[in-house]
Amino acid sequence: MVEIKPFGAWPSPITADSLSSGSIAYDTCVDNDFVYWCSTVATEQGRGQIFKQNINDSNTPPQALLPEGYNCMTRVHEYGRGSFKVSNDLVVFSNNKDSRIYTMINDEIKPLTAADTLYRYADFTIDTQNRFLVCIREEHFVNEEPKDVVNVLVSIDLKTGKETVIAQGKDFYSSPRLSPSNNELAYVCWSHPNMPWDFTELYYAKVEFENEQLTLKDLVCVAGDKIDESISQPQFGIDGTLYFASDRSLFWNLYSFDGKEVNLLLEKPLEQEFVGPAWSFNASDYIPLKSDASKLVVLNKDSLAILDTKAKTMTNLNCKYDHFAYIRVYLSKDGKEYVVADMSSTTEPSQVCSYDIKTQTIAHVHRKSVATRLEPEYLSVGKEVVFPTTDGKSAYCYYYAPKNPNYKGEGLPPLRVLSHGGPTAATNNSYSRAIQYWTTRGFAIADVNYGGSTGYGREYRNRLQYSWGIVDVDDCCNAALYLADQGLVDRNKLTIEGGSAGGYTTLASLAFRKVFSAGCCRYGVSDMSLLAKETHKFESRYPDRLVGEYPKDKAIYDERSPLYKADEIECPVIFFQGSEDKIVPPSQSEVMVNALKENKVPVAYVLYEGEAHGFKRAENIKRTVELEQWFYGQIFGFPVEGVEGVEIYNFPSKK
Repeated sequence: MVEIKPFGAWPSPITADSLSSGSIAYDTCVDNDFVYWCSTVATEQGRGQIFKQNINDSNTPPQALLPEGYNCMTRVHEYGRGSFKVSNDLVVFSNNKDSRIYTMINDEIKPLTAADTLYRYADFTIDTQNRFLVCIREEHFVNEEPKDVVNVLVSIDLKTGKETVIAQGKDFYSSPRLSPSNNELAYVCWSHPNMPWDFTELYYAKVEFENEQLTLKDLVCVAGDKIDESISQPQFGIDGTLYFASDRSLFWNLYSFDGKEVNLLLEKPLEQEFVGPAWSFNASDYIPLKSDASKLVVLNKDSLAILDTKAKTMTNLNCKYDHFAYIRVYLSKDGKEYVVADMSSTTEPSQVCSYDIKTQTIAHVHRKSVATRLEPEYLSVGKEVVFPTTDGKSAYCYYYAPKNPNYKGEGLPPLRVLSHGGPTAATNNSYSRAIQYWTTRGFAIADVNYGGSTGYGREYRNRLQYSWGIVDVDDCCNAALYLADQGLVDRNKLTIEGGSAGGYTTLASLAFRKVFSAGCCRYGVSDMSLLAKETHKFESRYPDRLVGEYPKDKAIYDERSPLYKADEIECPVIFFQGSEDKIVPPSQSEVMVNALKENKVPVAYVLYEGEAHGFKRAENIKRTVELEQWFYGQIFGFPVEGVEGVEIYNFPSKK
């Protein structure tokens, strides 16, 4: 029998503890019949662990390679990834505890780079003979300013550890990739004030390696020097053809370079994007096949597909998954070719799988979902909604209805609007246990791809130029109002939540509009001037195009800063912050909390010691989601049992 119970208070099969067990696999690679990947282990203080499994044996549990004391992670650009690589059984990884590179073979771990330096390393590529690697090196300094940090491209001799700078002078480098013959190298670079989705350049050179030193010859700029374009994810095919993604058509399409000219892989550019924004290293949204030099595996919207460069056609493959990350290919000894990737769908959680291209079936599941699978009757699938927004335009969100077969509420459900980070990023409707946590408890969710999000082309992405704090706020508010107008949610119980840039949009929406009744801010920006002055090098000029040049446009920064409109916030807000966050420092949360306290607005603040940008420790992930639900229960008057609350300043306790 279905029981009537307040929305937000429904008992759910999803526990808060389980939300820390489903971290994605990243930096996936395949070497000598083994699949490798890295995952954050929340129960071990969020350290990065490398796992390994035979590609033909998914029954044997994956082997964890790193003993305690090692943390496979890098903080180059602060967002990292590209933290390890495997070549001919040699594992090379960055250890976050001391920022050194280590090698491992036959379980023996040795340091490769020197101790007591302020270098960080990321995005490794290794020559096929294991003589040298090429990677990004980021140099830091004591009491540094963002402008002081130096990024270069280096080669490192794998026997001696000798480092040679092979490219320098640009502010940023990424994606060094060697051809199968080791005779060519490609890489991407860019300089301030650009971000990698603004304007980048692709370089290509001949490689010579002798006397422990690599040199580049005949360096040419393949793309980005004559037209404004964002280039990413260079990859070499088995015949030495260089592939890459470019948005020269205003959408990230795929191109090739044969040593002489650049060619589009399809007959004409499509109004869809084949790759995402380069926030972190080592992404792979497409990959050339190893069995056929004329074919690639690509993402055709929500499908895996084979792109034939000779016929200029794209053919979808039949696969039960529709979201893919870190795509690799593996050619077995008997000639079978597999796609290996982190795969998920709207109903299936993230898993590392091998997919047989010929039979179009999943051959093995290497990394199974840790959390218990949610039964279909509890599962809320996100439906893309196109809604009207400011100036007669449209924007997008994924709507999730509350769903629990055992309960129903009275009236309409509360809505939790999600404002993604970035802000130049995007959300999708891949299965998210964190979202199901809320929908099974009686909340509706609107996961918004506001103007400025990726996936819809450069024009949509550019909506946010000089309009951060306006366009994103309008779209989040309009998404909530549209769903209320449709009779799907309670107009008096609209909430908004976000982290980082999404935390800024959350605070701006509460300060500049009167739409929401409560908010949750995770390590969000409250004073844009502090962001311009305090953040790390990678994003230090990011606000130039989002807001304006600082300090010339300081008046705009102040106008868009929630801190200076704190007296306009009337609804309760809860803040979560990591003490070691270098991207959005604790000061950003604390000034806002203090302002709301003084203005007699209900506010709560939770500071996690030792956490950085994005919480990685199991106990803090659990605590955050439980406290957010508890907080809404206090505000809206529904019971949340079993959670130890925190002080809500300026709010009467409801024990």
